[in-house]
Amino acid sequence: DGSRRARPVIAAIVPAKALDQAKGRLAALLSENERRELALAMLEDVVRALAAAPAIDTVSVVSPDADVLALAADLGAQAIEEPASVRGINQALSHALESLSPAPDAVVVVLADVPLITPANVLAAIEALPERGLVLCPSHDNGTSLLAMRPAGLIPFRFGPKSFSLHKREAAARSIPLEVLRIDSLSRDIDSPEDLRELAAHPANTATNRLLERLQIASRA
Repeated sequence: DGSRRARPVIAAIVPAKALDQAKGRLAALLSENERRELALAMLEDVVRALAAAPAIDTVSVVSPDADVLALAADLGAQAIEEPASVRGINQALSHALESLSPAPDAVVVVLADVPLITPANVLAAIEALPERGLVLCPSHDNGTSLLAMRPAGLIPFRFGPKSFSLHKREAAARSIPLEVLRIDSLSRDIDSPEDLRELAAHPANTATNRLLERLQIASRA
């Protein structure tokens, strides 16, 4: 009936790599174990922000990594194991979306390396989402930190290098309405030692910042 359709069911999906592949560009600053800890801390911050956004009905994490899936379950998210046959983030997201039951009306994808995301950021993206269309939050390197679409599956996922341009192109090719939200806390994905130092310089009450404090990142050369 109309009343049930009045509020769409919105699912959030967070794709997360295997921990031994996490953040290789930070190897100059962090040991492999520290990079694993960082990946898990950032994932925790992203999942908690999504779970705290009232408009989100379900939060799922898709990953091939057992430790990632265990953390997701501990945080109350649905843990979706990425099958060995899956190649790359976009296939992983498609697999996760197909796994959701019931199928959501809309989907919000947030990458696992934007630890400054807030429930208010998530709400802003959902409020900007057209009845049929897309919202993109670009990262500073022309990637996509957050993608929201209604209905779910409206365009193919194009995450990876230059994904912001690729997602825009998919929308244009289909004449799909698109809103671009430039949100500071979502523009900074954590990829390089500079990103990490910048994050450490701005204390926040997040799992990531507590880890950086414990590792004394600010004082590392």
